[in-house]
Amino acid sequence: MKTDTKKSILKLAAVISVLALGGATSALAGTVGGSVTAINTLGETDHAAITIGSSTPGANNGQTDTIVVDGTIDNNSDTGWKLTVVSTNVGKLKKGSGGAGREILYTNVKFVATGAGTLGAGLTAPNQNKDITTGNGDTGASAGTIIFNTGSAVGTHGTATTATVGYAYALKISWSSDLTLLAGSYTDTLSLTLANDP
Repeated sequence: MKTDTKKSILKLAAVISVLALGGATSALAGTVGGSVTAINTLGETDHAAITIGSSTPGANNGQTDTIVVDGTIDNNSDTGWKLTVVSTNVGKLKKGSGGAGREILYTNVKFVATGAGTLGAGLTAPNQNKDITTGNGDTGASAGTIIFNTGSAVGTHGTATTATVGYAYALKISWSSDLTLLAGSYTDTLSLTLANDP
């Protein structure tokens, strides 16, 4: 009986050995993937030509929320984005080199979303009104420069979980009536720069 048991154990071992060899597979592992290209695009629909109005006595040449720039923003940074606005005349529309009767102080620039597109999930909409004559006290801003960003404050970036796509915006200015203005064209140059919010 011992011999039969030994033979049975040997046969069983041989069967297990054959099954192990026949059932063996080979495996390979490797990393696959690639990169998503960074997107940081500032589209501008228009730097608007605005109507200032008349300085005729009794007329009001002041304006509220006049659109001076509008466009779209596309950005896929996971820290969100910031839009820096620089006024060459530090918040003034000027006739020539400016001076008495030749300057319209608009002080504030308002950033508003105009409804189209999407702001990246997790980001804060930068719908704000900022004083461009002082830089609004924002970190990295100065007189003539303001920053609109998608974090909780300038200098604090956001945390995006999706990209900002075709986010439509407008920049608006307002000014008070001034009947002492001389006739002519009044201008300022606004420069806009879109960057990832570090």
